[in-house]
Amino acid sequence: MMSQGITLTNVPDDEKYDSTYDFDSTCVTRGGSRPGSVHPSMSRVGSIPSRGQNSVLLMDRRPMTMQSSMGLSNMRPWTSVGGSDAVSVATMSMSGNTFDPLNATSSHINSVVREKSPREIAGEQELQINKHIDETVLLKSNSKKIEALDKAKEAGKKEQLLRKYKKAHSLPRDNDLALTFATWFNLARAYEANDMMDEAIESYNFLANQRKHPLSRRLRINMGNLYYAKLDYSSAIRQYKIALDQTEKDERSVAHKIRRNIGNAYFKSGYIRDAVKSYEDAMSCAPDFQTGFNLLVCHLALGDLDSTKADFVRIVETPFKSELFDQDSNIFLSDTLCGTQSEMDGVKKCNNLDSYTKDADYFLLNAARLVAPSIDVNDWSAGYDWVRSVLQDRHESLAVQIELEQSTRWLKRKDFKTASKMLRALEKKLGETKAIACTNLSFISFLDGDVDAAAEYAEAALDIDQYNASALVNRGNCHFINKEYESAKECYLEAMGVQGDCAQAIFNLGLTNGMLKLPEEAVRSFEKIHRITPNNPSALYQIADIHDVSDNDEDAIKWFSVLTARVPTDATILARLGYLFSQNDSESQGLHYRMESFRHWPVDLGVIVSIGTWFVTKKMFEKSIFFFQQAALIDPTEIKWGELHQGPIENTLLLNSNSELNASYCFTGSLLPFTSSGLMVANAQRRIGEHQLGFKVYENLLEKFPESIECKLLRMKISFQFSISNLDLLTNDMLILQACRAYLRAPSI
Repeated sequence: MMSQGITLTNVPDDEKYDSTYDFDSTCVTRGGSRPGSVHPSMSRVGSIPSRGQNSVLLMDRRPMTMQSSMGLSNMRPWTSVGGSDAVSVATMSMSGNTFDPLNATSSHINSVVREKSPREIAGEQELQINKHIDETVLLKSNSKKIEALDKAKEAGKKEQLLRKYKKAHSLPRDNDLALTFATWFNLARAYEANDMMDEAIESYNFLANQRKHPLSRRLRINMGNLYYAKLDYSSAIRQYKIALDQTEKDERSVAHKIRRNIGNAYFKSGYIRDAVKSYEDAMSCAPDFQTGFNLLVCHLALGDLDSTKADFVRIVETPFKSELFDQDSNIFLSDTLCGTQSEMDGVKKCNNLDSYTKDADYFLLNAARLVAPSIDVNDWSAGYDWVRSVLQDRHESLAVQIELEQSTRWLKRKDFKTASKMLRALEKKLGETKAIACTNLSFISFLDGDVDAAAEYAEAALDIDQYNASALVNRGNCHFINKEYESAKECYLEAMGVQGDCAQAIFNLGLTNGMLKLPEEAVRSFEKIHRITPNNPSALYQIADIHDVSDNDEDAIKWFSVLTARVPTDATILARLGYLFSQNDSESQGLHYRMESFRHWPVDLGVIVSIGTWFVTKKMFEKSIFFFQQAALIDPTEIKWGELHQGPIENTLLLNSNSELNASYCFTGSLLPFTSSGLMVANAQRRIGEHQLGFKVYENLLEKFPESIECKLLRMKISFQFSISNLDLLTNDMLILQACRAYLRAPSI
């Protein structure tokens, strides 16, 4: 009886080395080919593949028949048909050595791997998608937002292909909802990180419509936050209300924060009363410091002082520990209605009592600062007293801080007596409060001129805190006043070591270096102040002044020009800039800045005289008369300008040729109806040919200054030259002789 064998099949030639598998490939059978396939070499029963065919034979240890598989009975066992020196393939197979001179069969067997099932392929795709999501989060944390968005988009595309693949192969889709939610949420967050608000809202909206997912209702909050960031407050309110309607009864924390967000949106929209209602609902649910602070701001904006005071008391009585601040607080909008964005960035949701206490102190202190000056308009100090009385029992440290701020407010109002009284009371306390009080008392004593007391208070503050930069500056100021510049410099340098951007220490160090004749170090200090506070006119002036004193005119002009851009109406700066331009052969620029200085401050005698003299040197005597008349208004006792007196218009020199000048300085209102009797005016009139007017001015001056030899000489000179009468006034030979002697010694006019 012949034993029954298994079917012998070969691997088709076209699939021997094909290692690429599509998603729809079928599994390989035991014989290596697809089910039901038979290699052409097996078309004849008992045939053996030729030597060139690398066939795979799976056989038992003994020869097998084909009767069961081929349907042929009464077949004898296979025998070799080759020569005596030939070895059958079957025999080699049974001995474990297949006839393969090129060793192709063994390598092919190793290369043929079992194809993966669709379920396994889908699992690998899910792993790749999760990997992309993790990479997106990591890139965002490293501020690589664009790369993170690319990864998120790639994950989204693969997720869509995976869903189609599962549907085509009828694979289970139990995990599809969670994977879709994670992928799209990751994409929305990536859009949000790149400020692509519309795309993020669209992604959130797609997820929100997947109602089967338990977190889909929470996404309305994220959408509301995005609308809030886009300043679309009405849409934000709509999304928040939808989220509020979908909250469960046991989600008090979520409902509380959503109501607060609704109140924030209403406030930003200008609907303050609606905001008040939302905040009150949130506070009735579970009070917290931030919501109470926002409610107080709303009542203060409405002018309801009674409600504002009640809100403040309610905030003070709010317990420190609250169940509302849990782990999920980071997905909600955190916004307050007062303070800059940089201040709000410091307010973080807390997970422990210490951080929560800091946030509570922040809101309480700002609420106190808002309420105190608003309670009593007629007596601002009474409001501070009321706030301190409310804080005293539960928040003593905040009450002390409010008292310090109250004393500082008295200082700003220059009521040093009341401020000193409050600070001396605070000096009796311990710790940081005493250090602050001593520092402020040192400042007050310094302003009062009591340098010794100021130094004592500064030392007391440093005994408590040796790294008190303000106290170090105060001690340095005392050394500066006592002309102990080296000691003052050490104090300022130490203060800068404690606080690198201490502007007072840096500025005073520059002044000290200037007193020590160290202009380069002084300039470096003031330039550092300029970098810290670019619009500080004092620092700019000091830099320009040092360059001017050091005869560095080019840099002085540069910095004075920068200063005039900051302070365009400072007459002194304009005048100095004009003098610098004049010294550097830029007379037109110099005249321009001196004229601007005169326009802003028309009583600077030096500027007026310099302008008038400039016109005289340029032989524009008509224009110079106006400025000498202005000088007479300022200093009528000086004979050069004389006395400006009112007279008839026909006796006044009209500057018709200088209509532009008259128009520019018509604000003085003194040119036409007045005339001057100064030497400079008389000389100008003489130079332009108005000899009679000049002679009359000399006579008027001699009536007022009868001992003026110069005036007598000039009157005699104009009389001789132009045959003007009244020479009998000069008959006194002694006077003439004295006048001639004075004329010989005096420079020509």
